[in-house]
Amino acid sequence: MSTQGNFNAEQEEEFFNKIDQVYDLTEASNFDAAEQLLMEINGSITGPKENSSVGGVVLDSIYSFYEQTGALEKALPFFLEETEYLKEKMAHEKIHSTRHFLTTGAIYYALNDLDNARANFLIAYDKEGSKIFMDENSDYLKIALMDDPEFVAFKETFVPNEDEAQLELSEEEHELLEKYCEEGNAEMDKENYPAAIAAFTKALEVLPAPKDDWDATAWISASIGDAYFAEKKYKEALDHLHRAYQIYGEDDPNAFVLLRMGQSYLELGEEKHATDYLHHAYKLEGKELFEDDKKYLTFLASKVTL
Repeated sequence: MSTQGNFNAEQEEEFFNKIDQVYDLTEASNFDAAEQLLMEINGSITGPKENSSVGGVVLDSIYSFYEQTGALEKALPFFLEETEYLKEKMAHEKIHSTRHFLTTGAIYYALNDLDNARANFLIAYDKEGSKIFMDENSDYLKIALMDDPEFVAFKETFVPNEDEAQLELSEEEHELLEKYCEEGNAEMDKENYPAAIAAFTKALEVLPAPKDDWDATAWISASIGDAYFAEKKYKEALDHLHRAYQIYGEDDPNAFVLLRMGQSYLELGEEKHATDYLHHAYKLEGKELFEDDKKYLTFLASKVTL
């Protein structure tokens, strides 16, 4: 198997079977065999990984393997080859794999090469903003936002920051969150939208700061946006839907959030935004997502070819 671009179904199945074998061999501490197979998989993709449907998976697997085996410096050449290509490409067209710059920066950070780490973090921030740094080591975004004097001072006293995993909710917090969300859902079923908004807002208040670090904030915000949409308060709906959209991230968008954003924009007369978000939702889940109100599918069909 050697290909560039999108794999067919048979090739993808073979590819993912081999990736699973790499993980199994690594877990069994058979590192030589795992590395050999990983290099075989990498070599099966000719050309830049950006142009392959599974290229990002290969690079992520390379990073994970060498991080787990304590030889992260070995991952660097693979990422540098890709990021050099991406730098050339993004000079004249949009790229898809911005996250490779973040990972390259993370490798440099682990190797205490802060200047090169910063250069890559800056590219990631310029292209995606702060959301791409979500759930990453907090130093990464900090470095991207520093001015030059701050960065010089930071380097002089640098100690690697090993962020702990996000704390879990206490049992009491978890029970309260569940209670308020159940109340909100019950009020939505009764079409008592102000009461639903109040309940979901209480649920948000349970989450410790920074609230946008919690996955629950995304779906609770989406629920509040849905309630405001049902009340025909479209501007208020968009405030909460945009928050949910940012937390889910562009790489893993939520189709329902995209749908409600597009519908809200259409109701506000902003057809360009409406078309963009409705089309994105349609591409994720198709016409079935529009079953409740064909008005929005009819609008979309008048703007784009479905």
